This record gives sequence, structure tokens and C-alpha cells, in this order.
Amino acid sequence: MRTTVRFWRWRRNPLKRGTDRAEAWSAAALSVLLFAGAPAAGVATGLGVASAASEPPAGWHTTPAVQTQKAPPAPTGFGYANGLPGVRSPVRWTTADGRTHTGEALVNPGSPAGSRVTIWLDRTGSLRDNPVDPTLVRARGVAYGACAATATALLAGGAWTGTRRYLDRRRAADLDREWARIGPQWGTAARG
Repeated sequence: MRTTVRFWRWRRNPLKRGTDRAEAWSAAALSVLLFAGAPAAGVATGLGVASAASEPPAGWHTTPAVQTQKAPPAPTGFGYANGLPGVRSPVRWTTADGRTHTGEALVNPGSPAGSRVTIWLDRTGSLRDNPVDPTLVRARGVAYGACAATATALLAGGAWTGTRRYLDRRRAADLDREWARIGPQWGTAARG
């Protein structure tokens, strides 16, 4: 049941129950979690992801490569100018033991065949995207931060809903107990 008087659970009242105080404190905790905790969790997670990604994984290294074909132009609407790291184009590189490998790497849109690019290889020698590309690191940090903030808000809302349900059941049980104690006396007072 809703009331139109704001903050009534915080006012002095001889009829105020312990469950009313518990509900008021849980609502205050929910407000703090939603307005301070969720954004803080999102920012902390985003910054943590971004700082952890500022260094490449252990064993990854760069090596020079040569484009074997002219790179395609930037896609319309999603081009390099919009912050994407580039387009995929075939490249060739030589490992330290003299073996030649080929693969597709991100390069500048429209760059000619024979252009030199720097590629990333993992510890097994497999071609990988740049792990420290600022655009991708920032996007990953924002995505993980948004997920952390959303999860914090959902957990806080779920905990508050559970608390309210528990308090409502407890209030109903208290009312049933009180009615069982007082109810029979009403019938005898009306007859006497």
C-alpha cells in the first residue's frame, strides 16, 4: 500500500514498526548503490580494463610485414575516419627462422600493395590484431564498464525487491498473530 506523505518512514511515529525502519534503510542503501555504487563500479571496471590492456599479453611481439594487395577502401558509414583501426588486407612476413607466412591484418584503407605495416604475432606465431590499439582498448573499457554498472544496479534492485518481499511477508505474519490475539476479544466485548 502506497502513501502520499513523503519520507513518512523517517518521521517519529508511535505506530512505526521495525519493518518500516528496515524498509527505509534498505531504500536508502538502494539509492546509494544506484546513484553512487553503479557508476563507481562501471568507471572502476572500465579503467581497470583499459589499464590492463595498455600492455600486450606476454609473448606477443611486433614484426614488419608487406601488403601483398592494394587495401580496399574504407567501408561507407564505418570507415577508418570514424575511429575504426583499418581494413583487412593480405600481408606477408618472414619469421626469425626464415620461413615466410601470409595472413590478413588491419591496414590503412586504400594503401597500395608493397606498403610496409607492423603486425602483431602471439607466442605461437599466429597473426593477431593490435592488443594496445587505443580505440579498441577504449571501446572494450566502455563496454565492460557499462556491463559492470548494469550488473551492480540489477543486483541492488534484486536485493531491494527481495528485502521488500521478506518485510511484506513478515508484516502479514505479524498482523495475523496480532489478529489471532485481539480478534476473539472483539466478539466478547460486543456481546457483553
